[in-house]
Amino acid sequence: MKYVFLISLFVGLTACKDSPKTTIQDSKNISKTHVLTNQSLIGRELLEKECYPCHNPKTPHQELIAPPMIAIKKHYLKATASRDEFVKEIMNWVKGPNKENSKIPGALNKFGIMPYQTFPDQTISQIAEYLYDNEIETPDWFQNSSGKGKGKRKGQRKGSGMEKCSGACMSNAKGKCKHMQQAETDTLEKFKRLGKKYASASKAALGKKLMSAIAKNGPDGAVEFCNINALSLTDSLSLTYGAQIRRVTDKPRNPLNKASSRELIHIEDFKEKLATGNALEPVLDLNKDGQVTFYSPIITNAMCLQCHGKPEVQIVTSTLSRLDMLYPKDMAREYKEDEVRGIWAISFKENN
Repeated sequence: MKYVFLISLFVGLTACKDSPKTTIQDSKNISKTHVLTNQSLIGRELLEKECYPCHNPKTPHQELIAPPMIAIKKHYLKATASRDEFVKEIMNWVKGPNKENSKIPGALNKFGIMPYQTFPDQTISQIAEYLYDNEIETPDWFQNSSGKGKGKRKGQRKGSGMEKCSGACMSNAKGKCKHMQQAETDTLEKFKRLGKKYASASKAALGKKLMSAIAKNGPDGAVEFCNINALSLTDSLSLTYGAQIRRVTDKPRNPLNKASSRELIHIEDFKEKLATGNALEPVLDLNKDGQVTFYSPIITNAMCLQCHGKPEVQIVTSTLSRLDMLYPKDMAREYKEDEVRGIWAISFKENN
């Protein structure tokens, strides 16, 4: 959902009614330690699960598809006089997003109207109450709008960092000195950063177009958009970045998105990690010919289920008809929230 204050990724609802208060340190950007009640914990989990897929504070400024939640909070605080009014206005927007009840005209002009999503009143209320009562993570660029880059660290040199070390440098059991080990680590981190950059930019470009289609024509519009434009959009981004950018899955809707045997291994690995509660970190494959392939999981959220959920439950009849017509061999249904839908598979040269 774009310009959403609602939808994606990894946090589930976990809270026991009678458990004691828990002391939690909010994000690294927040200096205070807050004591959160069970109700607040639920509100925070809902915020991260339903809103951060589009309003994530970690999204780079240039890749936004919706304003960060801190911007939404600040505008609604200015426009309301009390906690009850704040919650009421947030609920009014989510239940009926339109130009008339928007409190952030600048974001509306930049991102368009948020697509309508069906959420229980209690969910919206819990998120809004948490927003009002607690400090939330603020993006670095939002705190420092001067736009000054960090630049290179003092003494940082160009190149891969694999320059020869002096004989005094001690080697490890593999015959590599500590400087070479560090250089290799830095190089791998560089490749991960590039992969994340390409994946994030592709997700933002695709998400922005997709949200616009949903806002205009609902899930049916999203199906039409993906059928006509999704592959051509990633192909265009591949040319822009000099990389091969693909979305692949073990349950393809479009046969062209079918994962290879190697990609299937990574998909299964991400599924296993998600099921066991392990962190889903990107994976790199390095070939001898200087080719790097970056893999990162794509996780389902509430909005995904409008086209990928249970037929006649999340996927309405009209959308099912469009899917049956455009994708007669569709396998991409029956998903639930927080499942691995597929992966970004991005290949590029080491010298990118």
